[in-house]
Amino acid sequence: MKLYEALGIASGDVVAFAGAGGKSSAILDIAAELKENGLAALVAPTTKMFIEEAEQVGPIITSEDFAELREQVERAVADSGVVVVGSALISKDRIGGIEPGWADSLKTLADVVLVEADGARRRLIKGTAEYEPVLPGSTTLVVAVGNVHALGEPVDEEHVHRPEIFSEITGVGAGHTITADAFARALVLGSLGKTPEGARKAVILTGVEPGLIMSDASLIARSIWSLGVQNVILSSLPDERPGHVWMP
Repeated sequence: MKLYEALGIASGDVVAFAGAGGKSSAILDIAAELKENGLAALVAPTTKMFIEEAEQVGPIITSEDFAELREQVERAVADSGVVVVGSALISKDRIGGIEPGWADSLKTLADVVLVEADGARRRLIKGTAEYEPVLPGSTTLVVAVGNVHALGEPVDEEHVHRPEIFSEITGVGAGHTITADAFARALVLGSLGKTPEGARKAVILTGVEPGLIMSDASLIARSIWSLGVQNVILSSLPDERPGHVWMP
């Protein structure tokens, strides 16, 4: 099964990814899958995105003028099928995100829009701040991402982005062990906490491999189900690209 199929992504979807531990890898895989299946995709971060990752998707179009951006994106999508959009090159290694409203307006130029909606500084899991994720109003699916290798690790800067917020959301204090329940609460109450009414919810547990890690992922999945989110997918991302996909 392809990752986009497991998530139920179809033409017309605006899909926002939030969390940590493999968001960009998931976006890269899904963009490639969509292109292989004849669907045009627009990758539109609303925060920031590493250029090295964006370059793996397709042409990068940036402009701080919306009319100019739209015109360039329309041509690029027609030529390549998959395009990354940003406001500007904000450093030698990152592009700046676009305004959420811009993503709403650009969605007509592609079959599917994939939004990287927050950052995590490449940690395994995160505490979601009040202003995150940055979601377009047209979002139809929000996907929370967390790496299963965070399970059993301490709540600290090494493993968790914004550990103090993680503690507020989950009730697990600094230095204490991340449990399956805490992992699930961070994703469902944090990353999925601002899902627009009517939009679907899903979770990708990354870093999964057969054996003990698969059992750990299944334990987390049960905690997520208990919080009301049923679409949980296990993936070997970001360690493998393209990643393997399992349903718990």
